[in-house]
Amino acid sequence: MTRQAFVYAACGLALVTALGGCGGGTQSAANRTFSGDAAIGSSGTASGTLNKMLVIELDGVTYSALTAGIAGGTLPNLAKLNIAPAYSGGVNSTLSQQPNLDMPGWATIVTGSWADRHQIESDAPKQALHAPTVFSILKSAGAGKLGAAVDSPGFASILTPDQNAGYIDTVVNCASVDSCVTTQGKSMIDNGYSLVVAQYHSAEDAALNWGLNSSNYSATLAQLDSAVGTLVGDVSQRSGENWLVLVTTSHGLNAAGGTDALPLAPESTSFIGINQQPNGRLTNPAAPTSLADLYTRASIADITPTLLAYWGALPSAVTYALDGGELVGQQPVSQLIGVTGSDNASTVLSWTPPSSGAISVLRNGQQIATLPAGTTTYTDSQLGVSTTGAYTFNYVVAAGNAPLASLIQIEYVAPPPPPPPALATTLTNGLSTYYAFGALPAADKMAASTLGPWAADANGGSLTPDPFGGQGLKVDTNIVDTNGYDGYKLVQNNDVTKQPQFTMGFWVMTSCQNLTGNGTPIFSNKNYYSGGNPGITIALFPGSGTSCNVRFNIGDGTTRNDMSTATITANKWAYVAFTIDTVGKTMTGYVFDPVLGEEKYTASVTVTASKLPGLGAFGLNEDGTGQYYMNACKDTPPYTPGKCAATPPDVQSFSDLALWNRTVTEAELKTVFASGKPLSTLLP
Repeated sequence: MTRQAFVYAACGLALVTALGGCGGGTQSAANRTFSGDAAIGSSGTASGTLNKMLVIELDGVTYSALTAGIAGGTLPNLAKLNIAPAYSGGVNSTLSQQPNLDMPGWATIVTGSWADRHQIESDAPKQALHAPTVFSILKSAGAGKLGAAVDSPGFASILTPDQNAGYIDTVVNCASVDSCVTTQGKSMIDNGYSLVVAQYHSAEDAALNWGLNSSNYSATLAQLDSAVGTLVGDVSQRSGENWLVLVTTSHGLNAAGGTDALPLAPESTSFIGINQQPNGRLTNPAAPTSLADLYTRASIADITPTLLAYWGALPSAVTYALDGGELVGQQPVSQLIGVTGSDNASTVLSWTPPSSGAISVLRNGQQIATLPAGTTTYTDSQLGVSTTGAYTFNYVVAAGNAPLASLIQIEYVAPPPPPPPALATTLTNGLSTYYAFGALPAADKMAASTLGPWAADANGGSLTPDPFGGQGLKVDTNIVDTNGYDGYKLVQNNDVTKQPQFTMGFWVMTSCQNLTGNGTPIFSNKNYYSGGNPGITIALFPGSGTSCNVRFNIGDGTTRNDMSTATITANKWAYVAFTIDTVGKTMTGYVFDPVLGEEKYTASVTVTASKLPGLGAFGLNEDGTGQYYMNACKDTPPYTPGKCAATPPDVQSFSDLALWNRTVTEAELKTVFASGKPLSTLLP
């Protein structure tokens, strides 16, 4: 099933209350300076104090149990935080959807992205992150020492590559011993670490073993609240340091206290607690009533952007590849959604803007639109896709300098080409001679002419595949008799060239090799030794090597009329037509090439019309003498093909050769080329 393309980044809301004892030193949350303000720089300092960060991750603590414990007075330390629901697991049925499991959740917390970026999709061991972590970005920004104390070996394993690369100074695997996490986390705080991540897993174990309503689960929550109090109390007493504290959980639990990975509301409901005044994305503490309601809140993908913004290391909109947005300082847009446009080749973006800030829209790092503040939608119709396949784009929508990004994928299916036009039925009008070939000797379906080799003892014709899956005529002038006759000869019972208006048309293919400036006739009823001789010639001339040129010529022995050079592609079937109107005094040459398209040339007719029948017979790959190649060499019998270099022999193939006793229109000729059908389909 084709996955509907979406981009989604939700807006989170939280309870805003004044905090006592949280926020670092004696400075209150109301007086804090955040990363969106000018006082924050890449050094991570604000108003002379050093910004530092603590993330406490409490696997298995559900939002309902948390709010119940706060209301009941059993979680006094967590009660000091601004806490609101947040979603985990991405957004159902979109690219961002990921299983509500531990490892995908941890990966999102430390990368600010969903599994479509970080690539961790299960709790299987030995998975590697494919997105930059908060540790690598902060270390590159000069944030100092960074560390993590974790209960879960799986969490330690996904952090180990960053530790090996020098992005994390310390990773302590506490192997499910909560007291170890608290002790090691406190040690990192006391030893000057700028970011400390403390992950506890005991509540998830208690929920699974004894259930969410058990006294053991309640006791575990109380123990974790005490651990939170120890860590937050430690940072509160650090002189000259301004600590941002974030508390979250990697995902929710089902009614049985288990982790089943499903995208259902209980499993997708996480929470975020913060010790600072949040922006408008974290101000609604009410429990969500549905998944749709939950998706309007913050998400666990907002943790990393919030940390980066607090330090002053949030990437710019040009390089932004985080599925979350900051929860402190300048408020980004929320609920960024992208769907495939109705034309299947565009994206329609929508979002909820903050109260201020001009909107910028970027695709894959390139700004594509600047929109007024308050704008809520944009259609990107310049994707440049034309080939069937899946295309993924990273969109960033920034309000002022606060960006938010998400991926959108479209499954583009190139529309089928329009059906070829039908062959014009009017092409049978005035049709006097027609050869479909298919067998030799060739027969005129109009029974009005004969066609065969100039020399009966030197047959230079054979069958060859034509443009329609049938058989055409190949004429090889390397095959010649001793008198110099080669090629094929067409003789009409009633010569159309004696009519005031007439047309000749045929499919032709040649290698475009061995051509010279003297010209090589394709179809001619004159002695082409000179273009001024009476009659008609369509001839080949040298081109680029992958193509050659076609010229149209008529003469009366004194005057000649020529038209500009058209081009055909070597070894491709092209349709060539020549119409002459002696009443209107115009002639028009057409070449329809499968690579180059249509070429059309028109010229005035000044020659004497009565001279156009020439020698009374047309040559194919020859002129009206049947001895063009010998004559061009100024030779006499006995003649050997290729005796001179003036005009070497050629190999030309023909199909659907037709003559009309009227001027066939350009519109009719276009259907001959585009329909892919031979004229025989119009005949009985």
